[in-house]
Order: sequence, then C-alpha cells, then structure tokens
Amino acid sequence: MRRTAHAAPRQRGMTLIELMVAMSIGLFLTGGALYIYSQSKNTYRASDSLARLQESARFALDTIEPDIRLARYWGRNAEPALINVPAGITVPCSGSPDVAAWALNIGAAIELSDDDYDLPCSAFSNSPRIGSDVLTLRHAEPWSGGIEPGPEAGRLQVQTSLAEGWIFNDGTAPGVGADSATHNVVLSAYYVNERSSFDTSQPSLRRLTLRANGSLGEDEVIPGVENLQVQLGIDTNGDGGVDRYVDGDDPLVTDEAAIVAVRLWMLVGTPADDQGWSDTASYPTPDADLGDLVAGSADYPASMRRMQISKTIYLNNQGS
Repeated sequence: MRRTAHAAPRQRGMTLIELMVAMSIGLFLTGGALYIYSQSKNTYRASDSLARLQESARFALDTIEPDIRLARYWGRNAEPALINVPAGITVPCSGSPDVAAWALNIGAAIELSDDDYDLPCSAFSNSPRIGSDVLTLRHAEPWSGGIEPGPEAGRLQVQTSLAEGWIFNDGTAPGVGADSATHNVVLSAYYVNERSSFDTSQPSLRRLTLRANGSLGEDEVIPGVENLQVQLGIDTNGDGGVDRYVDGDDPLVTDEAAIVAVRLWMLVGTPADDQGWSDTASYPTPDADLGDLVAGSADYPASMRRMQISKTIYLNNQGS
C-alpha cells in the first residue's frame, strides 16, 4: 500500500505593514526612554546646582559668623581703651608697607564700608566688586583646646589682665600681671572680588587676614559669591536689643558700642549646566541706595543659577 506524503505547512513572513508597526512602536519606546533620560539628567543638574549653591552659601556664612560673634573679645579685658598699642609695630600688606594704624585700631571691633572697597591693602587682581560691602572684624583668638599660646616672635599677640592689656609682636610677653592671659590677634576683612583664584570668570568672597609673621595676607573663602550686603543692628535705647538695622554709612554707626548685631545678605551663583538656561530675575538687596541686582547684566550674567541668603548674627560681647 502506497503512502501519500503530506506537504510541509507553508511558512509566512512578516508583512511590510507589520514591520512598520513594530518599528513605529520601537521608535516610540526609544524616544520615550530618551526623553525620560534627558529630563532626569536636567533634574539632576538642577538639583546639583541648587546643592552647590546651598553649600557655598552655608560655608560662607559659617566662615564669617564666628568672627562676628567674637568681635570685641580681647581676653580678660574687654575695654579697648585699656589695651595699649606701642609705637614701632608695623603691619605690611600688598600695596602698603605699613597699615598698623588701621589694622590695630582695636577700638573699632566692627567696621563696615558701604558698597565700596576702601581697605588700605590692594585687592586680589586689583578687582574688588564695586557695589558690594566690606566688613572688617577685630578680636582676640580664643585658645585652641583651652591651651594658652606662648609668645611667638613676629606674630601679633595681646596680653590682657583685668586692669590693662598690651599688643606685642617681639615674642616677649609684657607681663601685665599674674592674672594675665595671652591671645593671638585676629583681623578679618571680608569683601567680594570680580575674580576667583580658581576661575577668573567667576566672582568670589575673599578675606584679608593676619598671618603668623604679622603681615596681612589674602585668602579666598568661596567662589560664586556675587554680592555681600551688611547691615548693623543698632541699640538706640540701651536695652541690649536691636532697634534699627542701618547701612555702614549711617550716622548711628559712629557709636560703635551701640552695635549689637550684624545682618548678612549674600547673592550666590554657580554656572548653570543646562543649555538655554537664562536668569533675568531681579534680586532686591537690603541696601536702599543700591536697589535691585538685575540678572542678565555684565556683572550678573544670565547663565548663572542664583540664590539669595540672609542671616542675623548677634555679638557675644556687647559694647559699653
């Protein structure tokens, strides 16, 4: 008996229409994945920029705050009039061989220049930012770990007792009494520069400070700070509280003892990584003379992400 062979089933491929539908679905899914990736990347960049802004602002405030709180602290004698500054001490700095009269003006624990750089030392790259305040603070340095520093030749130090005090830098303590204590002298002057040591296209917050050799040098605190505005809290009735906040050129500032608080305001920026980012906002400052800072101008380019931050800091040592 003869068997009839069955033919193999006929196989069919994909039609052109099915192939086009599959390709369309694949392209749609790929496009969606790329869009999600792009959005996630932009969100990460924005979050990273914001984190950098917050970190820079926090670091700047944390650097200035201890100097403000310690202003007028001179060890065991808090009366600057009883602290002697002998003749012959020199304090050199960039641009001047001796600024001791300014640096050791310990009766002025807090000095504020309103919207202008007027320090006797040359600014970094001779590029201070006009329209930004300059805050100068003077005090004695607290002991590190509770250990009194020994006399150190070249370093500006102060020895104080309950009755008097002396500034010295020759490594020989003046010996003002058995109850005396020695501290290093601190001077810090904060200002905004048009340039950063790390990126000349960015501004920076900088600090002029005393070195161990008795000269004044300059450090960069943090890049990205575009403007610093400072107001002084004035006690007008002697109750220890702030009655008015004023700029550095206000007539009330002549009574240094009336300053009981310092209010800081900063505009901080960082280059935006997003293509097409444009900041055209206006940032109102606490200084009525200065007005708003408008992004998109030459000093405040639109390509920067920005945030403004402020903090009020009370002095630990009230004036008398």
